[in-house]
Amino acid sequence: MALSKPILGIQSPIQCQLCERDPKISWKCLECDLLMCSACKNNIHPKFKTAGEHRIISIKDIGSISSPGKDISSTSPSSKDSTNVDITVLEEYQTKLDGVRHLAISLDDSLWISDGDRKKGVRLFTSHTGLQKVKCEGTKLKVISSFNIDIYDIAVTPSNDLLIATDKPILKQIKRGTNKVIDTVYNVHPYQPTSIYVTRNNRVIVGVTNNTADNGIVIVMDQKGNHEKVYGEDKTKGISFSFPLKIGATNNENIFVIDACNDGDEGKVVVIGHEEIINTYSGHPVINTEDTPFTPTGLTTTPADNVIVVDCHNYVLHILNSSGQLITYISTMDKWITQFPCSIGHTMVGQFCILYIGTGTTENKDTGKLYKLNLVGC
Repeated sequence: MALSKPILGIQSPIQCQLCERDPKISWKCLECDLLMCSACKNNIHPKFKTAGEHRIISIKDIGSISSPGKDISSTSPSSKDSTNVDITVLEEYQTKLDGVRHLAISLDDSLWISDGDRKKGVRLFTSHTGLQKVKCEGTKLKVISSFNIDIYDIAVTPSNDLLIATDKPILKQIKRGTNKVIDTVYNVHPYQPTSIYVTRNNRVIVGVTNNTADNGIVIVMDQKGNHEKVYGEDKTKGISFSFPLKIGATNNENIFVIDACNDGDEGKVVVIGHEEIINTYSGHPVINTEDTPFTPTGLTTTPADNVIVVDCHNYVLHILNSSGQLITYISTMDKWITQFPCSIGHTMVGQFCILYIGTGTTENKDTGKLYKLNLVGC
């Protein structure tokens, strides 16, 4: 979220937002909206792209100089505060995967990433890139462990275990502190799981397909694996899905489902309330046309209870409110993220939101990257 004046005061110690160690804050970059220690101002910040054009001031001068807000009001008709929303790349990590198409962030600051290509609604993975647990160390990405399994989706639970959707109807699990893949109580037989999400109260939401028709279902399960709700099964309430690719939820318990169609070449975001669809978002007409359709591939819920949706083929992040209405959008290409953005996740570092974006590639000319970003105003 955006920094407020009380946070900028000296009422409580704040660590440098780059090294996250030094509590002696001396500088602020107005373009990045980052607080820095002197060491990071001199050694880390200059490595940012276009850093030479940034204005850095002493924290003593905060309040007397205003930050030049980014004028994106023309892209955000639904929110007068959308000009405060912005992202800044803090670090870029090269992976050994063909693409980072699935991303989940653990509570211990490690990350789970996986790679694969969707073909006819199914993602297949090469044996050496099925699933990796990694950690960001400086400018390098350290691989902690690897698992040779097929991955359809992944999600971290509130107890820091990893849930895994594979090609089997029973969800798998890697419990924290172990490297063993085991079965769970979550069973969606006779369906095939395609996406998973775990809520704050440990409910597991699974998107499934029947593999024989263009028909998907969303199932909500309790901690014992009981099916509490099923959306899209009888279509009596106008709820239907083609292929539930990714799932998320907001604090008001609205469920956001990325529904892919036409072999993933286009899609939409379906927002489900307690019993029915309350909104369907199919992109912004300035960005998404017949030639450049909406291609959502990932989403995450922000601290302000907004939802950021990755529009992969158009290099755009669509930011929606908790009802699925557009607030604004941001071009990742403008932020020097030059590969296709595929997956997204976030974590909180103190009062600040750190965003991670995983990218894909085309024609296997390169490997996927992982970007660490600062998110403000959202």
